[in-house]
Amino acid sequence: MKKLLAILLAVLMVTGMVACGASTEETAAPQGSETSAETSSGAAASGEAIKIGLYGTITGTNALAGEMLEKGATLAIEEINAEGGINGQPLELVVYDDKSSPEGAVKAVTRLVEVDQVIAMVGSNSSPNILAGADITEEAGVIQVGAGTSPSYTNAGFQYIFRGTANANLPNKAFVDAMATNGASKIAIVNVATEYGTSGVASVKELLPDSMEIVCEEQYQATDTDFTGQIAKVNASGADSVVLYGTTADSALMIKQLRAAGFEGYIYGPEGLGVPDIINVAGDAANGVIFGSGAVIPASIEDAANDVEKAMLTAFVEKYGEMPVSDVVYRGYDAAKLIAEALRNAKDIHDPDSIREAFLGITNFEGIAGTYDFSDGSGDGLSTARVYIVKDGKNTLFEG
Repeated sequence: MKKLLAILLAVLMVTGMVACGASTEETAAPQGSETSAETSSGAAASGEAIKIGLYGTITGTNALAGEMLEKGATLAIEEINAEGGINGQPLELVVYDDKSSPEGAVKAVTRLVEVDQVIAMVGSNSSPNILAGADITEEAGVIQVGAGTSPSYTNAGFQYIFRGTANANLPNKAFVDAMATNGASKIAIVNVATEYGTSGVASVKELLPDSMEIVCEEQYQATDTDFTGQIAKVNASGADSVVLYGTTADSALMIKQLRAAGFEGYIYGPEGLGVPDIINVAGDAANGVIFGSGAVIPASIEDAANDVEKAMLTAFVEKYGEMPVSDVVYRGYDAAKLIAEALRNAKDIHDPDSIREAFLGITNFEGIAGTYDFSDGSGDGLSTARVYIVKDGKNTLFEG
C-alpha cells in the first residue's frame, strides 16, 4: 500500500511540474525581444485563442515607428476581444522584433509561421522587411497585412499579402498635385540613401509633370546629422521647391537646416513629414512643409479627421497616457482590424484560401486612413490620400 501511495504521489508531482513548466514557458518571454509575445484577451471573448502575429522595427534605426505599430495593433486586438473576439474566440497577438533588418524579418516571420502557427499577421512597417519574408508567408498560405508604404510588395503577384495603409504612390501623387497647384517649376530632390528613399523618389519622378524641372538631386546617409553640402547645392540650383524623402529624425534636421540656410520655398514630401517630432524638432522652420498621407497625428483628439480616428485616439490616450507620436500607429490599428474583419467573414478560419477570399470581399471598410476596398486583387485597399500643410506649427488640411 505504501509503495502504491508513493507511486501516485510521484505521478502527481511530475504532472504538476509539467503543467507549471508549460505555463511559465508561455508567458515568461520579455517584451520586445526576438521571442517576445503579448496576449490581449478581453473578458467578452472566451474559448481557444486565435493567434495573430506582428513583426516590426521595435529596435534599430526605425524603432519609434515599430513601437507605434505594436501599440496600435495591441489596442485594436483589445477592442476586438472586448467586442466578443471572432465569433466568441479571443485573438492573441504574438509580437516579434525584426530589428530593422530583412534578416531579422526572415527570422521573425519564420518563427510566427512555423513555431507559433499564426493564421494571419500584421507585417512590418519596413517594406524591404515585408519582401524578405514574403515567400515564407506565401508558401504557408498565411495572410500578411503590411504596414510599409513602398509600392514594391503589392501588385507583385503575391496572393496572401495586403496593405493596411496607403500605397506610397498615393501620398506622393497627393503632394505632387499640391506642387502643381502652387506653381512649382524648379525642383530639388533630397533623399535618404535607403530603399525607402530611393524607391520613393523613383515614384515621385514618374508623377512629376513636364512643367516641373529637376534642377538638383542629392542623397545623404541615414546616420547623417549635418547636411551643409547638400543644402548648399540646393540653394545654388535656384530651386523654388524641395522634395524631401527621409525618415523622421533626419527630415526634421534637414528642414531646420534648409531654413537656416535661407531656403524659403515649400518643402514637400511623404507621410513621414507629418510625424509630430518634425514640428517638435524643426519648430517654426516646419511651417510651409506640405505632405501627402493617409492620416496624421493631430494636435489634439478634437482635431481628428474622422470619428474612427477620434475614437481610436481617445482609447490610445486612456491606455498609454499620451498621444501617439507617429502615424504608423494607425497602420497597426487598421491592419489588425482588417484581419479581424476577414476572419469574421471567412467560412473557415483554418483554411488560408477562405481567409483570402474574405479579405478580397472587404469593399467598404471604414479605417482611420480611409475606406478600404480590396476587391481588385492588387493587395491595396486605398485609392486616395490626403494632403496636409504645416501652418502655425500645426498639421492642417491643404486647401490650395
